[in-house]
Amino acid sequence: MELTKDEMAIISNVGFESFKSSLPTYSEAIALRYLAESFGSIPTEHYKKEQKATANIRISRQKERVNKLKDSIKL
Repeated sequence: MELTKDEMAIISNVGFESFKSSLPTYSEAIALRYLAESFGSIPTEHYKKEQKATANIRISRQKERVNKLKDSIKL
C-alpha cells in the first residue's frame, strides 16, 4: 500500500517526533521503526541517524557524570 504525502507527514509528525529521542533499544523506538519499515515507503535512514546521534549524546553525558562521581570520590 502506498501512503499519500499527507499520511506520511502525519506518521512522521506524530510518531517520529514523539519518539525521536528514544534510544534505539527502547521498545517505543523499536516498534516505531518496525512500523515505518513495514510500510516500505517511509524513509527511515534519517530517523536512524537521529536516534544514533541522540544515543551518543546520552552515553557521553552518562560517562561524564560517572567520571565526575569517580573524581569526587577520590577527593
